[in-house]
Amino acid sequence: MTVRRGTSNTNARGSSAARRIRKQFLLDTFGDGETCTCATCPTELDAETVTVDRYPVAGIDGGTYRRNNIRPQCMPCASRQGGLMSATRRRLKAAS
Repeated sequence: MTVRRGTSNTNARGSSAARRIRKQFLLDTFGDGETCTCATCPTELDAETVTVDRYPVAGIDGGTYRRNNIRPQCMPCASRQGGLMSATRRRLKAAS
């Protein structure tokens, strides 16, 4: 009999195959199938450089990787946006 600890052994991002399919969806939907533009700056992205941004509902707010909640983003924009969200949450927590 298998004993479960009450945790799942899943990854919210999905398997590597699911991530590849998701990136290709972004390239097809927001570009020409091989390249697309970052949603927040004019950087041209390809399958190697595109990152998946959960928008309009961010991951920290319960956003998922469903196709109606993702957009392409470059790594510098993703990092900057994540840092801004963290700083905003810290300020709100300190104020309460």
